[in-house]
Amino acid sequence: MASLVSAIGLGAATQSRAADPRFDGTWTGILQAGNLRLTLQLVIAGDVVTLISVDQGRASIAATEVAIIGGTIRLGFPALDATFEGHLRDDSHIDGVFTQGQSATIGFVRGEIAEAPEPVTSDANPIIPTPKLNQIGFTPKATKQFAVTIQRDQPLKTFDVVDETGKVVFSAKPLGRVFDLRQSAGETGMCGDFSSLTRPGRYRVRTGSELSHAFVIGDGVYRDVLRDAARCFHLIRANVDIDDARTGVKHKAGHASDAAVLVDGKTRDLSGGWYNAGDFGKYTHMHALSVSHMLRLYELHPETAKLTLDVPVLYDGLPDLLQTARWGLDWLLRMQNTDGSVLHKVDSQPVLTWGKLPADDNAPRAAMAPSSIDAGVFTGVMAQAARAFATQEPVFAATCKTAALKAWQWLSQHPHADHNDTYYLDPDASQETLWARCEIAVLQDTDIGKIILPDISVLPFYWPSPQVLGIMSLALRGHAQAKAMIVAGSRQIKTRTEGDAYGFSASAQNYSWGSNEMALNEAVVCLYADHLEPDAGLKPVAQRLFDYVLGRNSLDHSFVTGHGARPTQRPFHWICNMENVAIPGWASGGANGQAAGADALLQAAIARGTPPAKCFVDACQNEGSYASNEGETSENAALVFVAGMLG
Repeated sequence: MASLVSAIGLGAATQSRAADPRFDGTWTGILQAGNLRLTLQLVIAGDVVTLISVDQGRASIAATEVAIIGGTIRLGFPALDATFEGHLRDDSHIDGVFTQGQSATIGFVRGEIAEAPEPVTSDANPIIPTPKLNQIGFTPKATKQFAVTIQRDQPLKTFDVVDETGKVVFSAKPLGRVFDLRQSAGETGMCGDFSSLTRPGRYRVRTGSELSHAFVIGDGVYRDVLRDAARCFHLIRANVDIDDARTGVKHKAGHASDAAVLVDGKTRDLSGGWYNAGDFGKYTHMHALSVSHMLRLYELHPETAKLTLDVPVLYDGLPDLLQTARWGLDWLLRMQNTDGSVLHKVDSQPVLTWGKLPADDNAPRAAMAPSSIDAGVFTGVMAQAARAFATQEPVFAATCKTAALKAWQWLSQHPHADHNDTYYLDPDASQETLWARCEIAVLQDTDIGKIILPDISVLPFYWPSPQVLGIMSLALRGHAQAKAMIVAGSRQIKTRTEGDAYGFSASAQNYSWGSNEMALNEAVVCLYADHLEPDAGLKPVAQRLFDYVLGRNSLDHSFVTGHGARPTQRPFHWICNMENVAIPGWASGGANGQAAGADALLQAAIARGTPPAKCFVDACQNEGSYASNEGETSENAALVFVAGMLG
């Protein structure tokens, strides 16, 4: 950043892209990078943009690269080897990142005077006083709680719930416990419970002079989240044209070479499936996990057959949720070799293309060799599919059954075939094999009661450890040990979440890469347990974890795009980066306080002492926060399941 001092003042400009009158005018902000603090101005007139350093004699330089798309402005200053990307928050604020060797966040305000930078970018520990809760709301019978930050010696005495007119409809004392969250969130908190308020309506929680965001109590309150989270799988389909009027996502099919991938000397059609995350990789294990969540939701909550996604029909006669799952299954079937083994992925590793649409990505694509892990997850989900499609599409169900049995036979003969995917490294196939073993037992109508499971926990549940999916299939068929394992795991989650006012964790170590997926997956396990043992009191644990993702957290932030009063707006995803659309219903990775593997923006937050639960950067530019703000299909499918089960 220091080179700004000597280099600014150079150059004239030629601009490259369109203008937006909302940006016209003078904008002032404060750039803070280490010991460097500069007051900067952007003077924007159509597509002519000038950067002024107020503290350096108003030295100026014109942007020679200008791209204004929707509410985003991208500027290039080649003479400085610098870039700026900003997003129009409202008519008076541009939130952005200035990059010159390193990246620093900067907020511009319209006019000649700069505001103090936003707390989330300038303060190592922003304290947000408003009551924090699920920013969407609750079903009438749900457990309804909020969290609030307090001074340790000034506990909350009472709270109210008010309706839209400000009338008090509920008053109570908070729950008595004071939570020491200094390790995780850098603050102290308390909780309040208003579960007995069941009347449908729109409300806010009031603590003293502070009001929460408005929320709704009503039936079907998560219906829109469910719809949008499931629709995301339509928008991220690979190798096809996308033209979605609802969101504005529109692009041509890309990676045509996926239809002719060289495998063992022969070309194979490996087109289809989903791009997994912010890049263009397509992974067997992520497809299997994602489809499994959809099939389980359909199994446990048949009402989701009525879910309408408002997307083109892909398979006649199937409910929309099963159509979505079927798309993923079709690609998985293409990944199976004739000997039963299953390829790991289709990708351009080690090149991870960013800053291009699929049709513009010419990086060579290749398939990665089969592994035991991929055979395990493939067996598990194909066996599930054989059951799920048995009445709807018996021929397809039979295809899935045959594929599952072939993969199981190969896995039995190759239990330790590893892959070398450095991005999803998992040297132990035992958990995936257990999932497969459980599903094959159900598929072959084995005497379930005679199956003895290994001494293994259902936790942690995430992509290298999916055994709970198979254990649940046994539990649903009366396997006592399987049921006990799921209930025991859920009680472990209950103990941990009860130690956090925000309903996730008071332990700093749990705020790592994919913390939101951890929260959603644990909600899945608790909902499994609630289905198996409704009187165990574990559904409220799933609700707390869901609440955390949707706003009951120390950042007062909904990690799901398009939902809640303060949702993620710039997810680290190629659609957002290239089309300026934050597809509704996409879940961010979540707060990550671990420096290992962190991007520059997240590293900067960690370095200045931001508490782990607040280490989240809502940024999508070229140096955006992939380590905190990138979701993936398995996480979003967990969101689909939880939203569908909770209502």
